[in-house]
Amino acid sequence: MRILFLIWYLLIASLPTRAQMPLFPPRYADSLNQLLIKPGITDSLKAQTNLQLATYWIMQNDTAKAIKYLEIGRRQAVKNRYLSGVTAVTEGQYYYVSDTAKSFAAYTRADSILAHFDRKDVYTIRSKIWASLAALRQRKDDDEGYIKLVLNKAIPLAEKAGDSASIGYQYVGLGIAFMNIDQNDKAAHYLDKAIAMLKNGKDPYRLAGAYNRAAENYMLLKKLDKVEEMLNANRKLLAPYPESPLYAGFYMAEGMLFEAKKQYDDAIVSFEKGIAKASGPNRIYVIQELRFYKVRCLLAVHRYREAKHDLQLLALDKENMSLDQNRLEVFMRLAEAYAGLGQMDSAFHYQKQSTQLNDSLHLLDFKQDINDLEAKYQTAENQKQIARLQAEKAETALAASNSRLFSWILGVSAFLLLIVVVFSWIYYRNYKSLALQKEVNYRQQLKELEQQQQLVLTNAILAGEERERKRVARDLHDGLGGILAGIKINLSSWITRHSKTPQTGELHNVLTQLDDSVNELRRIARNMMPETLLKFGLETALRDLCEFHNTESLTVDFQSYDIDPAIPLSVQIQIYRMIQEMLSNAVRHAGAHHILLQCSQAGCNFFITVEDDGIGFELGKMSDKEGMGLKNLKSRVAYLKGKMEIHSSAKEGTSINIELDLNRSLLQEQALS
Repeated sequence: MRILFLIWYLLIASLPTRAQMPLFPPRYADSLNQLLIKPGITDSLKAQTNLQLATYWIMQNDTAKAIKYLEIGRRQAVKNRYLSGVTAVTEGQYYYVSDTAKSFAAYTRADSILAHFDRKDVYTIRSKIWASLAALRQRKDDDEGYIKLVLNKAIPLAEKAGDSASIGYQYVGLGIAFMNIDQNDKAAHYLDKAIAMLKNGKDPYRLAGAYNRAAENYMLLKKLDKVEEMLNANRKLLAPYPESPLYAGFYMAEGMLFEAKKQYDDAIVSFEKGIAKASGPNRIYVIQELRFYKVRCLLAVHRYREAKHDLQLLALDKENMSLDQNRLEVFMRLAEAYAGLGQMDSAFHYQKQSTQLNDSLHLLDFKQDINDLEAKYQTAENQKQIARLQAEKAETALAASNSRLFSWILGVSAFLLLIVVVFSWIYYRNYKSLALQKEVNYRQQLKELEQQQQLVLTNAILAGEERERKRVARDLHDGLGGILAGIKINLSSWITRHSKTPQTGELHNVLTQLDDSVNELRRIARNMMPETLLKFGLETALRDLCEFHNTESLTVDFQSYDIDPAIPLSVQIQIYRMIQEMLSNAVRHAGAHHILLQCSQAGCNFFITVEDDGIGFELGKMSDKEGMGLKNLKSRVAYLKGKMEIHSSAKEGTSINIELDLNRSLLQEQALS
């Protein structure tokens, strides 16, 4: 599920406050009310205080009190241009949830007013204005637009103000935005910078929130030790404030950690605690996130009735269901819950809805891939045209230069014939050398261009092949797999209702064959694009591949040493395809009883060894009639700038050794991308 809103935008974005928001907000409101009744308070200070109280009640989702203090502050600030700008900021906050158009207009008016002031505190306010405008873009699923506004507007203004706390606040927002577009490494970078910056300030409210999001992001990166580090630090920070609403985010991260450890009951308890602690204007969105995580755990422990109840609550939320990915998740989970409850008609209904929505989303992705490929092709053609025109221009310039030189020599020859002869001979020799050098240079450039085009073509073919594998696997699993699952549900339901019919035994045989078909379909889909590779990395995917090939007559032994999980996914896919091809060849052609697969990494070098005790083959006889499998293997190794050795002889098995330089592979991919 996407993080619907950047929760940080309401953390006193309007006023140059005297103190930061405390971890227990009611104390903050009490201090502001005490300031209002203090003798001798000026009108401008009253206006600022009332606007701060309006901001506080906006955060508590009490619109009646918020509008009361906003109107009082507006009347007191009417003659002060600076406070009029601050009033517009508070108005933008007030309408942020209920009316995005009015919120945008108020924030824009506030920045226009405050742009006339050259003061550090005003730069801080304007920085937060742009962060809020960016958050409005993020509400429309435009995370990239959010990132651009924060980097180009909000952060430069905060730096101009010298406000490190505000910069840290912006880094947290960037981290959440990168989480939303699945760039979790970048998210970790900005969240770590935010925590380091906020630790040195006096804003524990934002620091606690940063810990929560950092823990959630590290959970997605599967760095459980870092998750525990973030939770321990936040537990100490929040301990004196048991009523703090930031406990909602804390329990969310804690529940995700329990889920990763398969402690589902503990995870459910943590998610329920988080739901109970959620408060403020973002309460509904925090509860949505927590419910999605809770449902996942309820289904894992077969508590289908409770899962159905929470999913129905999510389905009633119009804003939640306005996002395609959230709607797909609800449909899929409802199908699973109803199936667990034995309500097959409802399960089939939601399975059908999820399949239709998934097909629609896949079609949009496919069209986008086609457009991207066409754009890359047009760019390559334009570059080739530019290179050709530049070469023609250079050749024309060289010809013109030679022509002028030749004319000058002929003019001099009219006066000094002997000198003309000497110069003519020198010119001829130089011209011949230049022409020869030009030809050599041209051939070298042509060779380099051909090599570059071949690399681009190879990269496009491999990338297209992987996308097509992924698309076909996804279509098989989600499309045909969903249809077979629906047939199975209907058939099971019919057998249950007509258990005494004589043909029931035959239908059970059909149901068994249908199960076999579903399993075979899943095997094909996993073989085309293994989910374990995308979710858990190369080592887990290879272990799963070896276990898949294990049978009573064949043992595949997998040994791994120091494989770095941070290898780029594109390189992991290429390595996986090589090993998949080698194991497939050994299983189909070698007649082996035992296969050994060793994968190890030493710095930037990656080593692969596959040995089998099969029938082997004569290398000299195979060179003229290599199969497609071996050709594909050599092509992938060559593409990744690797080296491969094959040792085999008849009846003595086969050994294949591959060495890859990950640095060169990565640099090549970056050059081609």
